[in-house]
Amino acid sequence: MTGRPIMRKQMRDLDDVGEEVIFSMISAGKGTVKTIKEMGVGRRAFYAWLDKEDGRRARYQEARQLYADQIAEEVIDIADGAIDAHDATVRKLRIDARKWVAGNMSPQWRDRKEPLVNITLGDQHLEALRQISINTAIEHDDPDD
Repeated sequence: MTGRPIMRKQMRDLDDVGEEVIFSMISAGKGTVKTIKEMGVGRRAFYAWLDKEDGRRARYQEARQLYADQIAEEVIDIADGAIDAHDATVRKLRIDARKWVAGNMSPQWRDRKEPLVNITLGDQHLEALRQISINTAIEHDDPDD
């Protein structure tokens, strides 16, 4: 970073503000992009600052997790407040947006899309063997022989 005086200055500015203040802004809902803009630093400087100290990125992820939990709780309040069909439609849009944000901030809140049917080659092989044995049994039991 010897050739990046602006980035070094921005990282020092972040150090001066302190990670506790920055992470509390993120966990309170300001979000990373707005926090970075408010601090007057670039994204590259912010992410370099996160990796500058051991454990800082983990503390940043914890702040994002807190915000995701907060958003998930908002979803329930929004859903419970619906009064008619039109209002429910608007609220569904608000809920979907929050679910998307929470899912991107925390894997805990992601929609899990698991397969409805799980088929393996072993299952296919066993089914083929069953069919062969059934056909063979039918041929041997045929009274017309």
